[in-house]
Amino acid sequence: MYIQQHELEQLKKLLRRLTSLDLSLYKDRFIKRRIAIRMNSLGFQSFYEYLEYVRRNPNEVYNLFDNLTINVSFFFRDPMVWSTTYRKVLKPLTEYKSSRRSRSIRIWSAGCARGEEPYSISILLHEALGSELGGFTITIFATDIDPKALEQAKKGEYTPQALDNVPRMWLRKYFVYDPVRGVYKIKSHVKRIVKFMLHDVVNDPPLSQIDIIFCRYLLIYLARDMQQKALMNFLKALREGGYLILGSAEFLPEEMHRYFEVIDLKARIYRKRTIGKYL
Repeated sequence: MYIQQHELEQLKKLLRRLTSLDLSLYKDRFIKRRIAIRMNSLGFQSFYEYLEYVRRNPNEVYNLFDNLTINVSFFFRDPMVWSTTYRKVLKPLTEYKSSRRSRSIRIWSAGCARGEEPYSISILLHEALGSELGGFTITIFATDIDPKALEQAKKGEYTPQALDNVPRMWLRKYFVYDPVRGVYKIKSHVKRIVKFMLHDVVNDPPLSQIDIIFCRYLLIYLARDMQQKALMNFLKALREGGYLILGSAEFLPEEMHRYFEVIDLKARIYRKRTIGKYL
């Protein structure tokens, strides 16, 4: 499928005007691939014909938005990463906080889609802290650019397929099964520490004093200069010694290593260096 650049720019402007989705953030290759999937589902052979269809049918803009934001995830994606995160991040962090009598933990799940990741983090914190969890003030900021995905996330309802990586004992401990609808509902104590927010990691001001940032399988879709902007925002958001966790297909660019040290390369876990080490 061939898409002329000026036609693609017209579609980008249309999406930006109607949905506020800025496609200049994304790689053109990714955009074209997602458009091709949508065109194929509708039976279009020509991008020009599809562009005209979008102009005549504004609702298609929102269908394309859903296709481009690809809110596909599941609980404890890449189990090895989660076990490593538990051992090398959550346990040391909670022990450090306890030793300093600092009872605040702030975690950011960037690009949280329908909530599988932030709820996974909440479950892992409950496991790490147990009865001590009530002695901490914990907030998991779960952000995304898709308001529909965030609304779904707030409901906390999932199909059995999304829970394939959840141990059976945790299913009983943290979920309630609804046999009528065939879905699992996350329990209220897991939801209580998760705060969902509409947020753009590139263009919006970063959060502050964050202990851990999870940004997994988001950067790979961004253009390189936009990746750099997002990473600089994460750097600003993290406290000194805070952790950054990326997806298994993502590497921290070489120029960012002056700001971060590697904790576990296989699990893509990095830690923000102290100021004196990079100034």
